[in-house]
Amino acid sequence: MSTVAAPTLEQTRPKTHALGKLKFVIGGLLILGAIAYVTLTSFQSNSIYYLTLNELNTQRATVIGQPVRVNAPLDKSSIQFDNSTLTLKFDLKDSGLVLPVVYKGVVPDTLTEGESVVVEGHLGADGVFQASTILVKCPSKYETQPTAAAAK
Repeated sequence: MSTVAAPTLEQTRPKTHALGKLKFVIGGLLILGAIAYVTLTSFQSNSIYYLTLNELNTQRATVIGQPVRVNAPLDKSSIQFDNSTLTLKFDLKDSGLVLPVVYKGVVPDTLTEGESVVVEGHLGADGVFQASTILVKCPSKYETQPTAAAAK
């Protein structure tokens, strides 16, 4: 009769150690893959640049319902705000083109002083831009003016 010797603890340890390393590497790759996926999708959703009114007008058919940013001069005389519904309506005008904008939320403090506005949202089929974000570009009066001595 022959006896079968049971493997010792030291003989089984290298296999367990290699399996532990493999699990660690696979787990690390899964985490890195998830981080890469989240990073890429967030860049793609934030990678919209702004269009001028001329560009928006030429691409009107393709951008309806799509997220888009538009930069144009503000028509200050068109600003209307309803306090009860927090609805802001105004027009962007440039080169004879007019874009009506509707925004629901708090009005930026510098809106009436702004020269141009960047609105982010989507263009409806009715031609009204539904803004989700408004960025007011500060007027040049806030820029540093040269002094009289420096101008000479």
